Amino acid sequence: MRRAIVLLSLLVLAGCARGQELPATGANAQQPVAGNSLGRDVYLRTCAACHGPDGEGYANQYKAPALDPTEHAWHHPDGQIQRLIRDGGAVMPALGDQLSPKEIVAVITYLHTLWTPVQLERQQASSAFDPLQSP
Repeated sequence: MRRAIVLLSLLVLAGCARGQELPATGANAQQPVAGNSLGRDVYLRTCAACHGPDGEGYANQYKAPALDPTEHAWHHPDGQIQRLIRDGGAVMPALGDQLSPKEIVAVITYLHTLWTPVQLERQQASSAFDPLQSP
């Protein structure tokens, strides 16, 4: 159950365009890469109520998991996160009717900025087998 919630959360928070290199935030904070404002804006508007404004999780009664480096969101490939955001899951609602494919990709790219460089490198390696589908 918890794993399904985490997977759903990750997909909801997915970001911008694949191939952009984005820095981590939090303990690994750097200036955001220009052009990722769409992902952050969509995240704050659509995802933060449940996952927290900084991806820290557990922001309301639904207890949506953290998407930052403290939990395992980064273990999931981009394609899986994309489907979770679009189609929903056990607990997470489907957002494909509220977000455009471009916005979903932007959120996933934004999520990449929340992870450490090592986490992102490993996540991207797994994404090679389940990549984002083009918007």
